[in-house]
Amino acid sequence: MPSESTRERLTALFTDVGKHYQARDKATFEVHQGNDVHAFYRLTGNPTRVIHVQGYHGFSSGQEAYVWARLMDYDRMMASRSGGCSIGDEHGASVLQFPNFRYGTKIPYDAAVLMAKLEENVEALQE
Repeated sequence: MPSESTRERLTALFTDVGKHYQARDKATFEVHQGNDVHAFYRLTGNPTRVIHVQGYHGFSSGQEAYVWARLMDYDRMMASRSGGCSIGDEHGASVLQFPNFRYGTKIPYDAAVLMAKLEENVEALQE
């Protein structure tokens, strides 16, 4: 069974990234703990787009977070949820699978590292 501390560390990582983007008016954010930890960063410059980052606490360790990310259409994502789809399973709302996250990737629990990887795919997040 995965350690609760990996779930807490993923939540803290995703929250730190969200606070950074929110403070710079790049995105608003939500973090959800479910089977895995999910972060949704909704772009303020284009609110129809949201970045979904999923952290797999069962594949993460004390040193590294195992994460995956994609760009989604916000309206389609919310329509999926209203139709009974659970958070993180809104696959029909995907717009772009990020190449540097294609199969998931391990990163340190460092907000700067996650932000750099996201910004490779989403120019609107760059400073």
